[in-house]
Amino acid sequence: MWWSEDSHNEKEPNDSTCGDRHDWTYIPAPRVVKKPDNYEQQNPVEVVTPDVLSEGEVRRTLMAWVRRKLRYKNELVRKMEITEIMPSIIFYYVLDTFIEQRALKFSYQENPVLGTALPPNRKLKAWEVQCFPVKHFQDETKHFHMPNSDKKGMCNSCYGRGLVLCARCWGSGEIDCRKVSSPERGGMMSLCPECTGNNTADCEKCSAIGHIPCLRCSGKGRVWYFTNLKVEYLTHHRYKLIADEDFPTSAVQKAHGLVIHEHTAELLTPISTCREEEVNLASQHLVEESHFAWPDSRILRQKHKLMAIPVTKVLFNWEDLSGRFWIYGTKRQVYFKNYPLKKVCWP
Repeated sequence: MWWSEDSHNEKEPNDSTCGDRHDWTYIPAPRVVKKPDNYEQQNPVEVVTPDVLSEGEVRRTLMAWVRRKLRYKNELVRKMEITEIMPSIIFYYVLDTFIEQRALKFSYQENPVLGTALPPNRKLKAWEVQCFPVKHFQDETKHFHMPNSDKKGMCNSCYGRGLVLCARCWGSGEIDCRKVSSPERGGMMSLCPECTGNNTADCEKCSAIGHIPCLRCSGKGRVWYFTNLKVEYLTHHRYKLIADEDFPTSAVQKAHGLVIHEHTAELLTPISTCREEEVNLASQHLVEESHFAWPDSRILRQKHKLMAIPVTKVLFNWEDLSGRFWIYGTKRQVYFKNYPLKKVCWP
């Protein structure tokens, strides 16, 4: 009978069985030969041609953009001379790789571990425990007690005594009195009720014993040791922008484009049928790199997407100024850095 996923425990960040990332030993995943599918050959990338905007469309688009800017004047839009309109397509390629990785750590808890449904003396290796993600491309972490790894032993904090040194009085049972002097009454000094004039008082934390119960074992002197398994599901995101060198790449994050190719598989094959050879090379580089980027992990799923974003670069002259701006995306957004005509705001 296999250990089901229902027996796992979600741990809080401060739980003693979680610990820091460096406390864990990551276990390499078993080698499994996976063959990529041939979807890319059977489904070539769609051909996209750029939109050619007329001079009137360029002016109307820029005028609408200026009107949304409260401090911009529209005189430039009306009087500028458009010298060149250059339509093009930029490609935005995105690759997501969803992986699983597992790690072990020697942990402890006060009481025995319960609920493992396994035959007697049956132990599992890290990658033999059945575990599945809730959803692909959704990061999550699960913690398990490795079945039949429990063993009762001496508590290392108190060395089996159940008591540890009191950190407040350092084992003396006494602390410095907080009331160094007492108020004068009728010309005579009264004795401090806590220390009776000795300047020391009983430690309240340990009740003057000098030791307190060990928190790790709750004073029992023994704890249950076990192997803790952590299963992590992570999504690694890679992307490549294929565009002219002078295009403002910061605008791509807000751009609306057309998805011309996307596919999800256990293991992807790079795109090779796009007319833009740079897209094929970018896909080949990122996909092949992803197959070997995480050697100790297991790739569960991959997906890639290619988006085409129409871009129109416009060159203009106005008075003694020569400049440029871009109209981009299917919603015809505008990127115009350092717009020259702004209204003066009086205080």
